Amino acid sequence: MSNEAFDDRYELREFAPGTDEQGAPDAATDAWMHAVGLGFHEPHPNDEVAALMAEAFVADRETWLGVHVRRPLPGSVDETWPAGTFAWFPKSLSWGDGQAVETQAISAVTVRPTERRRGILRRMMTHALERGVAEGYAVASLTASEGTIYRRFGFGCAIRERAVRVRRARALPFLAPTTGTVTVVTPEWLADGNARAVFDRFDARTPGSMKRNTSTWPIVTGLRNGDGEPAKDVRAAVHRPDGATDADAVDGYVTWRVKEGSGRDQDTVLEVVDLVYATDEAYLSLWEFLLSIDLNDVVSYKRSRLDDPIVAALGDNRAYDVDHEEDHVWLRVLDVPAVLASRPYAVDGSIVLAVSDTMGFAAGTYRLDVVDGRGTVTRTAADDSGEADVRLDVADLGALLIGSVSPVTLAAAGLVRATDPAAPVLLRAMLTPARAPHGITYF
Repeated sequence: MSNEAFDDRYELREFAPGTDEQGAPDAATDAWMHAVGLGFHEPHPNDEVAALMAEAFVADRETWLGVHVRRPLPGSVDETWPAGTFAWFPKSLSWGDGQAVETQAISAVTVRPTERRRGILRRMMTHALERGVAEGYAVASLTASEGTIYRRFGFGCAIRERAVRVRRARALPFLAPTTGTVTVVTPEWLADGNARAVFDRFDARTPGSMKRNTSTWPIVTGLRNGDGEPAKDVRAAVHRPDGATDADAVDGYVTWRVKEGSGRDQDTVLEVVDLVYATDEAYLSLWEFLLSIDLNDVVSYKRSRLDDPIVAALGDNRAYDVDHEEDHVWLRVLDVPAVLASRPYAVDGSIVLAVSDTMGFAAGTYRLDVVDGRGTVTRTAADDSGEADVRLDVADLGALLIGSVSPVTLAAAGLVRATDPAAPVLLRAMLTPARAPHGITYF
C-alpha cells in the first residue's frame, strides 16, 4: 500500500506515556492502553492498577506510537483509540562477561483486525527502527506473541526456551550432592531489593539476559499477579552458599505457587513463577528444594534453557519432560560494526560477512577481526556484493549474535551460505559463549 494511501486514511502519532495530577493515565495514555488490551484480549485494569502501569511506563522511558483513523465512524472506538499500537524503550542485553549492549526493545505491537493489510505494522516498524538508528541503538530486540511476524523486518530468533515438567516421585535423590542452604522467605523480603541484587549477578554472567521492566518486579517476586492484582498464593525461598548468613550472600531465589489438580487423573502442579541464580550451585539446590515440597506431583518451569543441567542431575532423567519449546528473544541488527565490536569472542580469527537487508539499515560487507577475544569491524563494501567468506540475511545475523544458534546449523538449513565449509565452523567457534544463553525476561 502506498504512503499516500496510508497518510490519507491514518495519522501516525508518536508520544510519551503520561499521567494526570492524580497519577492516573492521561487521556492519550488511557486510550492507547485500551487499544493494547483489545489486541491482546486483556481486560482493562482498575484505577489502581492502571496508575501503577502508567507509572511504570514512564519509569521505563517508553516511547509510544499510535496509528489513528482520520475519519472514524460514529460510535466506533476509532474516535479515541488508536487502530495500531507500538512501543519501544532502552533495555540492555548481557554478553555474559559483565558487559552489555543497549537495545531498542520493542513491545505492545497490535493492529486492529478491521485495519489489517493496510500497511500499519510496516509503517510503525519502519518509523521505530529509523528512530532507533537516530537514537544510536546498534540492535533492536523483542519477544513475540507469534513466531511468523518479525523475520520480514530483519529480526532473527536468538534464544529459544522450553517449558518443562519434572515428576517428583522419580526425581530425587540427585546424582551429586548439592551445597549451601535454602531458606523460605516472604515475597515482601524478596521484593525489598534482594531479588534485584541476585538478578544483577545473574544478568552479568548470563549471555542473552536482559534487564527487566519496572512492572515485572512485583509479579516475579510474588506481590502481584499478571493482571496487576495482589497475589495471595505465591511463596518464596532463597539460597546461600555454605557458611554465609547475611542478605548479601544470597546467590539464588525462587518464587512459586501450587495449583491443585481436580479429578482422579489431574496432577497437582507446583508452578515456578521465577527462578534466578547467580551460581550453578544455587540453581541445583533450589531445584532440589522444589522437588522436596510435599503435596504436589509435578514441578513445572516455563523458562528452562535448552541445556538444562537438571536433566543430568536427576536420579532418573526420565522424570524430566519437555512440554513445549518456542522462540524467546528476537534480535534485529541496526549497526553491524557497533554490535559485533560490543561482544566478546571465544577464539581469535578473521572472517568476512556479506549481510543482506531489504530495509537497508545493516546491508554491507564487513570484515571481523578478533584479537585477544575482542573484535574490530571494517566495512569493505556498501552492499552484500563484496567478496565474503559467509553470506547471510540480517535476520540470521541476529539469530547468531548471542551464540545459542550455530552458523553451521543455519548453513545446513540453507540460510548461511559459504563456499568453504570451514567458514561457518570458524564463525561458530568465534561466537560460542562461555555459558549457555538464558533469557528469563519478557517485554
